[in-house]
Amino acid sequence: MLQNTWYLADADWFTDLPGAPRLDSDDEAVLGQVTQLFNDESYFDPAMTVAATRVMLLAVEHLGGTMTYGVQTHDLTELARLLCGLNLVQAHLTQAVHRIAERVNARAFVGLDEAPAATVRAVTESLSTAGANGEVFAGHLKEAHLALRTVTT
Repeated sequence: MLQNTWYLADADWFTDLPGAPRLDSDDEAVLGQVTQLFNDESYFDPAMTVAATRVMLLAVEHLGGTMTYGVQTHDLTELARLLCGLNLVQAHLTQAVHRIAERVNARAFVGLDEAPAATVRAVTESLSTAGANGEVFAGHLKEAHLALRTVTT
């Protein structure tokens, strides 16, 4: 669950969705299936982790292409919605990385109980630094979103 913190935009991305452009009904049905797959009642195992990572990568690759080749189809409202969504995604990733760092440090992952202390320490430090930098990243996305909102509302 996402914790409210300084780098999280104060806008609720999901409440802005009713006015957002929609896909055709077949594609919306696929999104519904993906939503159901990853709901709060879903199971936690390596296959779901791989599936979640795959969906994230596909989505990010699409956004990269859109922001390279399809930028002329997006207005300032869509850009503000995108920045708000990216802030939310980055906040989730940042908090997930912090939790992973905590679990690595506690040797909670299978096999870490036998890993050298130096390795556990190095992984924990790298993840902790990534989490701290993720907070800064999310904070900058929040600032950009807030600045853009002043011209779109």
